Amino acid sequence: MVSKKQMQNAQDERELAKGEKMSAKKIILLILGVLGAGMVRAIAVYIFIVPNEFAPGGITGIASMLSNKLPGNPNAGYFLFAINIPLIIIAFIFLGKRFGIISSGAIILSTCFMLLFEHIPGFENIVCKAADPNGADRVLYALAGGIIGGVGIALMLKLGGSNGGTDIIATIVQKKYSATNVAWFIFILDSSVVIVSFFVYDFSIVPVLLSFVEMFASGKVTETILQGFKSALKFEIITSHAEEISREIIEKLHRGVTATSAKGMYTGAERTKLVCILRKRQLSQLREILKKYPDTFAYVSGTSEVVGKGFTNQ
Repeated sequence: MVSKKQMQNAQDERELAKGEKMSAKKIILLILGVLGAGMVRAIAVYIFIVPNEFAPGGITGIASMLSNKLPGNPNAGYFLFAINIPLIIIAFIFLGKRFGIISSGAIILSTCFMLLFEHIPGFENIVCKAADPNGADRVLYALAGGIIGGVGIALMLKLGGSNGGTDIIATIVQKKYSATNVAWFIFILDSSVVIVSFFVYDFSIVPVLLSFVEMFASGKVTETILQGFKSALKFEIITSHAEEISREIIEKLHRGVTATSAKGMYTGAERTKLVCILRKRQLSQLREILKKYPDTFAYVSGTSEVVGKGFTNQ
């Protein structure tokens, strides 16, 4: 099913392709979104990741290693920009003008912010570098980098773009081979960089573990922002008390219920299957309702996004 966000991105893509003007509101929101994504990524890399000498997956990890190991410790922003240039060109060719413009804007802004941070007087006092190379505070900084970086990734995905690196490669692979498990593909690419960091950082396992901490935090934050706030629970209830249970769900939980006929193939009994979608916070209330009907069978599954009346706008 095509979501409203995907339809809107497609419409904006057509507008850009035809040279049509987007509305002022769309342009302002897009610019602010790209600006915010570029800033939070720069903060994650410059303040938390590079100073603590670990290399989370992808282009960010490569940039971190180059910044830490080359003479003079050049700003990681240079490497992020340089490595992403060919990927952005590829994105324009294979993924469209909108994706290319948004992604390149975020990458350029990330680089500019990191270069700016380097020249702000006193900004070095904000940089979080662990006093003890093996101290617990490095784990906290890895978590902070992942959380902040995850916000930037989610924001770019919502805008229909990317922060560059392995995301672009994975998107192209997904477009060409729709059956490919992109999550695993990205994980393999990112993990390859992490494994290399073991050798770069003097055969120490600590940077590797910090990298996986950052990647896990980033992934969870991205997933939560994109899906978690819209997630719900789907209940399927097999019962002989369809009217009573439905009435309680509608009156107490204010949720709709769909009923279909069901037949137990073991007993041959005719029953009714009720289907309803609830917010997670309503789980305990439904359990209290079902306790009144001990011969009722129910099972629950999670849904990543719910669109429609009572949840979100279509």
